[in-house]
Amino acid sequence: MDFPKKELLKFCWPSDYSISNLENGAIFCQHYSAYNDPFEFWSNIYDGIPDAGKEPERFAAALAAWGMSGTSPDDEDLIAYFDECQNYQPPFKEMRDEVRIACFGSQRENLLMWSHYADGLRGFCIVFDEDAVVKSEPQAYLLDVEYINVPPTLDSFVYAIAHDQEWYHQVAIEETETRIKYLGKTNEKGWITTYEKAGAAAVAKMREIWQYVFAVKPSEWSYEHERRLLVPTRCCDKEPIMRSFSTDAIKEIILGERMSDDFREKLLSVLDKSYPGVPIRTAHRAQNLYTINIC
Repeated sequence: MDFPKKELLKFCWPSDYSISNLENGAIFCQHYSAYNDPFEFWSNIYDGIPDAGKEPERFAAALAAWGMSGTSPDDEDLIAYFDECQNYQPPFKEMRDEVRIACFGSQRENLLMWSHYADGLRGFCIVFDEDAVVKSEPQAYLLDVEYINVPPTLDSFVYAIAHDQEWYHQVAIEETETRIKYLGKTNEKGWITTYEKAGAAAVAKMREIWQYVFAVKPSEWSYEHERRLLVPTRCCDKEPIMRSFSTDAIKEIILGERMSDDFREKLLSVLDKSYPGVPIRTAHRAQNLYTINIC
């Protein structure tokens, strides 16, 4: 079953700053420490080779990622492999400091988003084209935020093993296909499915850890249904950046019905000049329900 694609929505305050960003085709992206959630990126990150005696759970998780559960910590192959994989660990803490984040909504009728981020229907909402935003230079990454009840625990060493296993099984598939094609080893076809499953499991583990590193929040924030744009940088400070987008990145503009006449005039002038032809709709309060209608 095909599910409808989530929208990428920027709810905007009715301010000259919002107008300026729209006019300049820019998205404000900031360091995680600047956001209002005090638990942003609040998690436990482990790294290094786990000690089987002192860290049995980490050791078991590393073995599972390798596909070798139950292997003795004294096994020579294990010692050699773990020693190699510690060189592949991503520096998640440094990556968090360097990345800049822009937050988006995904539900255009979300009453709380209109209230908290668009001044109670006095502001507006930009409907972005996801592909156009993500693929503009420098390329960024988009994640749907997961809402949880306790801070996550994640392991960069397990990520390193999963990354290596994904590569290993992809190579195994290519080599098997080559033997089948050129050497007639048709009896090896069954191995391809095995390699594909193992590779998929490795990718799933990497995605799980990546999610926990960059896109989890306390359950209390779940009303936002947030989508998060991650922009890698080489910044050594905590200063924000402006990420440019092309004019075709905007699919639609939704105006709040309580917008002032003066601000509406400014906004429509910018849209007419910079984004001609972009559909403009209005978010209205329903008469007999606590809900938002957009038309």
